[in-house]
Amino acid sequence: MTEIQVFDGFTGKRIASNPCFDGGGRMDCYSLFDGVTAMLIRLETHGFEERRSPRDGLEINFCVSGRFESSFSPRDQAALTPGDMSVNRFDGVHGALSESRFPLGYYEGVCLDVNCASAARWMAENVPPLATDFARLDENLLGGRWYFAGSAGPRCEHVFREFFENLPYAGREFLRLKTLELFMLLENVPRVEAAQEYCSAEQLRLIRHLRDHLLDNRSSYVSLAHLAKEHHISVTQLQKLFRQVYGMPMYHYVREYRLEQAAVELSSSDRRVVEIALNAGYDSASKFSEAFKKRYHVTPSAFRTAAIAAKKRNNITKTE
Repeated sequence: MTEIQVFDGFTGKRIASNPCFDGGGRMDCYSLFDGVTAMLIRLETHGFEERRSPRDGLEINFCVSGRFESSFSPRDQAALTPGDMSVNRFDGVHGALSESRFPLGYYEGVCLDVNCASAARWMAENVPPLATDFARLDENLLGGRWYFAGSAGPRCEHVFREFFENLPYAGREFLRLKTLELFMLLENVPRVEAAQEYCSAEQLRLIRHLRDHLLDNRSSYVSLAHLAKEHHISVTQLQKLFRQVYGMPMYHYVREYRLEQAAVELSSSDRRVVEIALNAGYDSASKFSEAFKKRYHVTPSAFRTAAIAAKKRNNITKTE
């Protein structure tokens, strides 16, 4: 069955299920106070579609691992890599229908679903000195737009990762304090974002086609000049469009993608490191290990050992 199971994180009770393209996954929802629900997300799927109703709300996502790409329209796209966040104000017009894709086939993250009016009332009644001014938070993050996507920054990332690690274990009071801390940071930490330029549906299809072409050619170098000539576009425009859609240069994206895919294989299979290295496009295990350590700060073998230990801990928690 291809669906994502939704549970109440505090009681463990299954409360819903949502269809997805393939695979499945789990979302654990934690109602922290009126208007704020935190979600721990672990998915093994390539994507799903979602419809939203009009409301005065914010959806704040943080990518812990994997890769998350959302398409709201040919013009509105967001791509998250580990350490990135997105903030969306769904008003029933923008983002009413979205398609979320996970090109690596898995995703781990945290989401805060906020009903601004309800949350503001609760904070005014219970923690007035720490109450969030959502109009100011909105202006700081969105500046008149309806969504933001980019780096969370070190201070916010630290709090997001504390959420991810502590949601299954911590009490509601601790999680409330973390929520208020995060809101304070999002309200006050300056956020700089480059102006978004228009990308047509045709250009978007072209860039996705080129990305897939690059990812399929693991064993050979493909020059940008050749790709540009083949698709009747200049190298400069090709690079600009790719960065616009995926937020980074083409070969940097390919390198990061393959290392993240290798991390998935290390944690979910018993394939030898040298096989995973070759599959990632490296001609030796030593070069792969050097690149992997630079990206994840541990060797492939150490990463695999830690991943196996984490799975054992999660399995023990689920059976308790």
